[in-house]
Amino acid sequence: MWRRQLKIALYCNIALIVCACSYQYHTIRCVRTLTIPKADSDVITVTVNFTAYVAYIHNKSDVARTNNDAVSRIVNGNVDGALALLQTGITSNEPVVLNNYGVALILKGDFDTGYQYIYKAAMLQPDNPYFRKNYLYLHELKY
Repeated sequence: MWRRQLKIALYCNIALIVCACSYQYHTIRCVRTLTIPKADSDVITVTVNFTAYVAYIHNKSDVARTNNDAVSRIVNGNVDGALALLQTGITSNEPVVLNNYGVALILKGDFDTGYQYIYKAAMLQPDNPYFRKNYLYLHELKY
């Protein structure tokens, strides 16, 4: 009997942890203008639209509150305000914060630095399909 109760308690704790760490994703449309080749007289300029994913964190930590406020600012177009908030959280190495910071940098026009943060988020959480999609989209644009 006590084994069954212990097993139920363990499953409930695992379910609580999984629910506490879940994310809610929001899509952001990004635009990148590429010039090919960069130093030739026959220059082609291409504008590429792609979708990036930012995420809200579903828990009550300080990092989650700051992150969620920053994502709301990104969604409403206040990228500068989001960058200021996210900059305080990137030292935590929380993958979702790194991902969101990278997307905000790209929206601001700093593609290379944003790419590095998104790459780091994808490496810290390789099973996350949204972070991986962000990385793969940007990797294709970079190379």
